[in-house]
Amino acid sequence: MRWTKNRIRVTLSLMGIALTMFLISMTIGKDLLNGTKSTLLSFAIINFAGYLFILLLPVEALILIYVAEGHNGWILLILAMGTLLLAQVVNYTVGRLMSEDVIHGLIGEKKFTKYKSKINDYGPWTVVFFNVFPLASSVLSLVAGITRFKMKRLLLYTLVGATIKYLFLIFFSGQLVRWFS
Repeated sequence: MRWTKNRIRVTLSLMGIALTMFLISMTIGKDLLNGTKSTLLSFAIINFAGYLFILLLPVEALILIYVAEGHNGWILLILAMGTLLLAQVVNYTVGRLMSEDVIHGLIGEKKFTKYKSKINDYGPWTVVFFNVFPLASSVLSLVAGITRFKMKRLLLYTLVGATIKYLFLIFFSGQLVRWFS
């Protein structure tokens, strides 16, 4: 078997994903299993994992849980945004590592060009929308990498949309805690 540049890229990507999954599986939920109060480290790890395209987790619920446990909403916001952006970079990079030949083979050159122009035309609004609502923004960042959408734009609009979502969740969860206390 001849190792081409594309095969090496895919192999390295899969090895990175496997390592990430292993490290996450060694830490996720450890606090819950031990019956101790959840830590900010577990929040960061679970939030990061939830934003990887291979694991679609309802990470928005974490904010409600951690605020109810007494964690500071502003610290949670900073951790959520940092881990979200890091995961988006990973997703984007995996998509970016796929060569145009592989993409053309999967969806065809004509479709690739069509999708690329749509994501470039409507991309900012799509990215904001996917991040304001609990949608699969991780898959969107993978597609953005595949279509060569500019990473800086992706991260900027991810930051805008996710900040809106998390500020709402922090406020809402704070209100719930006050109502039920």
